Amino acid sequence: MVVNLQQMRFIPQGAEQSLLGPIDLQLNAGQWLCIFGGNGSGKSTLAQILAGWHNDLIQGKIEGTAEILRAPLADNSVVQVSISRQLVQQSPQLQLSGCAFTVEQEIAFGPENLGLTPDEISERVELAIELTFCRALRTRHPATLSGGEAQRVVLASALAMQPKLLLLDEAFSRLTPSATQRILTQLQGYTEQTGCSIIFFERNLLPATSFCDSFLLLSTGKTFLEAGKMVATGGLNDVFLDAIETINMPDAWRAVGELLKLGYWQGNIPHDEAQLLQMFKERYVTA
Repeated sequence: MVVNLQQMRFIPQGAEQSLLGPIDLQLNAGQWLCIFGGNGSGKSTLAQILAGWHNDLIQGKIEGTAEILRAPLADNSVVQVSISRQLVQQSPQLQLSGCAFTVEQEIAFGPENLGLTPDEISERVELAIELTFCRALRTRHPATLSGGEAQRVVLASALAMQPKLLLLDEAFSRLTPSATQRILTQLQGYTEQTGCSIIFFERNLLPATSFCDSFLLLSTGKTFLEAGKMVATGGLNDVFLDAIETINMPDAWRAVGELLKLGYWQGNIPHDEAQLLQMFKERYVTA
């Protein structure tokens, strides 16, 4: 099992109450999960804890069962776990190393620090470049990249580490929907081949619903004590109505929510626009 959280709570240093939890979450190799939550729900804190920031960068106490790759979360430093876990956040410029003069060097930075052979480093860099469509960027200086380009390069750098767990915290916020769709399609094939598991942390319904079958919703409260709780978990149908109040979604899905509340929507919640249009045609379009 890649992730095993059972009644996991995180209590920040100096606090008496938990900021996160209790959270129950299990994820096997190759599975994709999306954790929804609005601003202040604690999803980024959870992403950082799963990435191994606890103790090194985030001070506090973890209670309950919290294991990644069958090892307790608090057992290793962020440097040690970077071999098997990678976190990509929404501000790519803050994740660039600052030590490279080209995109190719930036992507190679992590594998080089693992002490790999030049041939293996080259193979990892080439694969990461192909997966993220960065070929045209390889000779560019990282400082010249746009937000979307930098986001692709940071993702490529994470993939070059060949992690067992990839954490994506609003990692496509600066990309167009079509570019995001293309990269996620690439990642689907990659995870099928490698068994890498992916967790999205999102405040937007799309595009994660197109690729994930499992979801978890964190509460967004006005006070410290109200936020960070597990509201619902399961398939999209299980979390959708609760999610309407806290995350961003297109108006068409909000209309589905209203129809569902009134008892006029039968069946599953559509995962993408193609399903949405087909369901509306089947239910509400007459010749």
